[in-house]
Amino acid sequence: MSNFLEQYRYLWPHTSLQNAPNWQVIEDKRIFLRNMPESLEEIALDSRWPGFFPSPICFVTTADGTQVGLEKVVGPSIVNRFPYVLALSFCILPLSERHHIRRAFTNMLENSGSVALQFLPPGEYLDRTMSAINTIPEEKTNSRIAYSGLSTRKALTNDAPVFEAAYMVYEASLVKPSKDFDGNPIYTQPWIDVGSHRIYFLEINTIQLRQDIAEGRSQILWRSLPVWQPQHELQGLVSVDGDAIEDNGYKKGYTPHYAFPSPGTIAFEADHVENGMAVKYLPTLPEDQVEVDNDKARWPCFFPSSAGMITSWSPDGHPNLMPCGSTTIVSRHPLIITPCVSYAKINERYAPRASLDMIRKTGRFGCGVPFINEVILNAMKYAGNISLAKDPQKVAHAGLQVESDDWSPVLPALPVHFDCQVVKEVSLGTHIMFIGEVQRIRVRADVTPENPIEWCPCPNVVSL
Repeated sequence: MSNFLEQYRYLWPHTSLQNAPNWQVIEDKRIFLRNMPESLEEIALDSRWPGFFPSPICFVTTADGTQVGLEKVVGPSIVNRFPYVLALSFCILPLSERHHIRRAFTNMLENSGSVALQFLPPGEYLDRTMSAINTIPEEKTNSRIAYSGLSTRKALTNDAPVFEAAYMVYEASLVKPSKDFDGNPIYTQPWIDVGSHRIYFLEINTIQLRQDIAEGRSQILWRSLPVWQPQHELQGLVSVDGDAIEDNGYKKGYTPHYAFPSPGTIAFEADHVENGMAVKYLPTLPEDQVEVDNDKARWPCFFPSSAGMITSWSPDGHPNLMPCGSTTIVSRHPLIITPCVSYAKINERYAPRASLDMIRKTGRFGCGVPFINEVILNAMKYAGNISLAKDPQKVAHAGLQVESDDWSPVLPALPVHFDCQVVKEVSLGTHIMFIGEVQRIRVRADVTPENPIEWCPCPNVVSL
């Protein structure tokens, strides 16, 4: 991490779990264990997430014709590719001073039906925006932009204000009822309530990217995984019969040190330049957006996302692993994790996944938190490109040990693991969103305040 980003880093845990309330010490496994859910009284005392999951942050603005609103969102996520849909969740129940109702902003959002989601470079402008949000209470969200002192202009496709300092802007509107590629209805409502939060589904119609970035004179740098150093052995011996499967088909690459644009990414194909921003408009119909080519079907621009290691049991008892970049936390009470799994038959990149049926049949999945480590990265690359249907020993061939558990396969090399119960699934067009209520959290004993997991929730922008 560059020295410039040091002030934005997040460290977990904040205090030792050794004697923390509700955490058990399992000595023989060298782990801490916590059963969920928590009581409302516990959350009122401390509503910080009880376990670590890496999530980016962004700023969202909206305008309803009379007022403008500004909010920070933790864990924005691209959840569907065709149509290109973004999910944002906002608290709708009073849980604590940290998690309180965002009704002034969501009223504006629901009245206007549109937002501008934007990213500011680390430094003064980001700090001033954060200060405005932290200082001005939510019921006066219309005063936050003025308090920040930052200049704005109107979005290109809606009335939301856009910060002149933003280097990347996604303009989006609440989704409308439609059908997926199989003719099944999707988006009968533009939002769903899940526990303490409301998840809004917004279709991205325009992307603005600062011209110097679009032309390759500057780069966005994103570290998509946290950093952590195991203090005892990463895992036990991994034994496997036979060799790993060689698949000569399309292979998805992965690096935790992501640079955009770069030789490993697609070019940003702008329609024109305006206000110093390269602008790309996306068609309104998903069938007009589809690029059958695997590479062209990638996201049309960078969007910061982290990854969850989604585990499940096959019907014949084999452990399965699917690294999933569209995974985020959307609710605080109960704590909800939502991986989004492809089900549409578009191409090799977007095709039905074996994990989909496994999770559906059991109604359960695990979500592990990966970190920057050669063993973990190699496992993500293998598991992300090989189906369990082709390699029943996929996880072992990926180089990871599995501990059997009644709920979901556990990867002991990972610092944090969540056991989740599927309480709902939502069809989004090309992906299914599994609403997974966390039932139990498992943390390695060498994750401590003295040896924390380190995460930076914002990208950096550098000139070349």
